[in-house]
Amino acid sequence: MRGNHPEEFPDDFWIPIPLDTKNITAFSPYLVPQDHLGSPLIFYSMSTFMFVLWVAGTAINVLTIACTVTYKKLRSHLNYILVNLAVANLLVSSVGSFTCFVCFAFRYMY
Repeated sequence: MRGNHPEEFPDDFWIPIPLDTKNITAFSPYLVPQDHLGSPLIFYSMSTFMFVLWVAGTAINVLTIACTVTYKKLRSHLNYILVNLAVANLLVSSVGSFTCFVCFAFRYMY
């Protein structure tokens, strides 16, 4: 099975950068912007959306945690569960949404 692979690329195989090698697997697809996946407008739109999610998610979860810590009346068993969810969601929104925002802004550069 290994001997049946062709040595060269098909004529319609598009690579966004010129390569001096026949071994395409040696290169990461994240070395160049992935413009063949969509137009820059799509990437910038997704980047804007992820930025809004990052700002809103971080702000709402920080406010939830701050209000529970500040006001003693909010320290009930049910609110401890909600604060636990807010901490987890804060980690997800601050790490995941920000990472997606940066990746979409640079068109999968990182």
